[in-house]
Amino acid sequence: MRLYLIRHAESENNALAQLTLHKRKVDPDLTARGYQQRDLLARHIETSADGVGEDYAISHLYTSAMQRSLLTTQPLSAALGLTPLVWPDLHEKGGMFLQQDDCVRSFGGMTRTEIQDAFPGYELPAEVDERGWYDRELGREPETHSYYRAFKVARALRERGDSDDVVALVSHAGFMDLLLKVLFEQLPARPYSMRYYHDNTAITRINFDRNWTTLHYMNRVDHLPAGLRSF
Repeated sequence: MRLYLIRHAESENNALAQLTLHKRKVDPDLTARGYQQRDLLARHIETSADGVGEDYAISHLYTSAMQRSLLTTQPLSAALGLTPLVWPDLHEKGGMFLQQDDCVRSFGGMTRTEIQDAFPGYELPAEVDERGWYDRELGREPETHSYYRAFKVARALRERGDSDDVVALVSHAGFMDLLLKVLFEQLPARPYSMRYYHDNTAITRINFDRNWTTLHYMNRVDHLPAGLRSF
């Protein structure tokens, strides 16, 4: 199996400066630059070879249920002619929350009807219902629960490792960092002792076979001109 990890395009939260973090949104839209990034990403994957000279030939497209990933996936889905499958476990570390001082409010995320109305044609698992897709009882997701999700996703990927599938996951910088560490048995005891970072719409390629897991490249943003790159 071949796996492409793709970070979502620039969100409104990504564009905030330190002095404007109080404007953070729980489920932000993309910025104007983010919409340009996602369109260039889709055009690149549709018309260009990947970083080792092969056609992308993506056969399965998955996205997190956060709005910025759902939006990033739209033109990619159209370009590939694929139905996106929403995979809630791909969401960003921390989940759906807002924090002011010591007060944390959690949210369920977009409901099933809201996703179906805004993103018709996306395939939703049964766990996405009218309460949303995020477990509000978690509050701000504990670090250990983020690890748990990364192990779940890694296990699901390894189970199809000997297949001919070409899988793309549209996800988030923090979660993709954890997923890479799990896949390569590098999950540290201290969460930020090292980090695999991805810029907006960056692409990482991993190959699985019976004996090896191979990282071919990571954080490629060749499809973006310098003025449209962001992190």
